[in-house]
Amino acid sequence: MIAVRIVMGALIALLVVVIAIPAVVMVDLLVGGSGLGLCPDGLGQCDTSLFALLEIALILLTVATVLGFGIAGCYRFLAKQSRPNAFGG
Repeated sequence: MIAVRIVMGALIALLVVVIAIPAVVMVDLLVGGSGLGLCPDGLGQCDTSLFALLEIALILLTVATVLGFGIAGCYRFLAKQSRPNAFGG
């Protein structure tokens, strides 16, 4: 049970990181950075196509969905383990 809680904590931490990536990129772009490599010459000279944005959004959404299903699976496993069974256990 402790291992499942550790895995669930790791999945939640990874989900927070994945959700925070767009905010970090935007802050980096706003302070004059390259947006973690998205716009190498800065926001003024950014020549990124719409498909790059869609690709990044799709990847982040897929990873967040997989992590969400993993967290839900851990919650279900913990809930099932904490319920008493019909045989008094």
